[in-house]
Amino acid sequence: MKRGTMRPAGAGRLRRTPAGGQAGAALLSVVLFLLLILMVTVGVMAVVRSDLAAGIRQQQAVQVFNVAEAGVHYAIARLQTSGANRYDGATVPITDGSTTIGTATIQVRCLDGTLPSASACNGAEPAYRRIASTGTLTVAGPRRVVTAVVEGTTSVTRTYAVCAYDALTLDQQVTVYGSVGTNGIMTLSGPNNLNRAAICDSTPGGLGGRCGTPNPAPASSFTAGASAVGTITCNGGGCANQVEGPTTPNQPAGSVCPTVTLPGWGPPGTTPLSVPLGSTVFANPATNYGSVTLADTPGNPNPCPSDPAQRATLVLDAGSDPTATVTFQMATLSVGKCARVEIRGQGKVELRLLAPTTTALRTVQRSVLGTTSQTVGSEVAVEGHRFTVKVVSTHSTAAVDFNQSGLIAGTFIVPNGGFHLDQAQITNGAILARAVDFDQGTTFTWDPRSIIGDQVYGDFRRLRAWKDQ
Repeated sequence: MKRGTMRPAGAGRLRRTPAGGQAGAALLSVVLFLLLILMVTVGVMAVVRSDLAAGIRQQQAVQVFNVAEAGVHYAIARLQTSGANRYDGATVPITDGSTTIGTATIQVRCLDGTLPSASACNGAEPAYRRIASTGTLTVAGPRRVVTAVVEGTTSVTRTYAVCAYDALTLDQQVTVYGSVGTNGIMTLSGPNNLNRAAICDSTPGGLGGRCGTPNPAPASSFTAGASAVGTITCNGGGCANQVEGPTTPNQPAGSVCPTVTLPGWGPPGTTPLSVPLGSTVFANPATNYGSVTLADTPGNPNPCPSDPAQRATLVLDAGSDPTATVTFQMATLSVGKCARVEIRGQGKVELRLLAPTTTALRTVQRSVLGTTSQTVGSEVAVEGHRFTVKVVSTHSTAAVDFNQSGLIAGTFIVPNGGFHLDQAQITNGAILARAVDFDQGTTFTWDPRSIIGDQVYGDFRRLRAWKDQ
């Protein structure tokens, strides 16, 4: 054994040095730094994602508003299209070029929320339509409702006092204050003096003094002319002597009088109603009557007696709501001498006469149809637009026959039959019939609010309200 070769105690063991601890600390720092970077990245991504979502929502909000607004404009355009005066709405795709952005669900209603009847709305504002367009997108997102109220203008078909589908004849001493028309031929009788038939406007003194003062006074001023699809024959010295306004024959077929088709109301009732002398009977709107007869005052009284015991009175009550219409149904109505049909209340009355082939409405000497007054001898005519009589009968000459009557007031719609009026003392309203014959001694004054056809409105371009919901 050699000296000097012995190893010190502990020789050959590994020693711990500070370098190992530093390496672990560096690794931990890297991990913490990476976590910090990750947290910052996640935060930035969340902000970006939030901003992106907000931008998408904002873009969708603009898009869905544009879709809803486009639906309103589409509806307004449809309401100005010929033949589409009544447009109830639809679901319409809205596109940008070939790309569909969304759909507009359109609803068009009257102001009271109801659908128009034919092309008109009932109530106080028949010319107004409320358009509601609900916009949605092709992807899940917001919906938007845009509402607009537009006003239309009425059709000229309401401007006739008297219109006939086949022929219109006005005998001598007949005066009509208002325009007349026919889809057939028109004859105005002579002779060439102040007894000739005359078509007058609302201003007294026309046609060389032939036109006097309208009675009752019309609600507004108007001009008066004569139009026909066929010829207009003026036997009182020429049409310039008999028609205050323009005379326009040879119009396009079917272009003068409005086409009216009455609904199928079913068969007439069979429950008769007799109104005897000295009685005042209120008709029941819930009853579909058969023949309704008002008794004659005996003899040939002139004037009619003021004593209620000497006359029969039938009352059609219009109720207290001025915007409502009360409907009465009968097979026929016969109004005897000096008998009276009164319109009471504040609303409107529609009288339906359902007899299919006979004379459905007949009045005789000094009888009254459509008075608001209960005083005999000083009757006041109901405003013609407040009392509408619709007659189903196809009787060719006299579905309606007024013979030497007193006051006659109302809007008479007789599209299938003839209308005969002879020597009525006070007559007010409007008339549409298959054929019209005014016998001598008759004066008729148009109520400009009376409508002889469906009240058609068009050209809905007057914006009255706009709301974004």
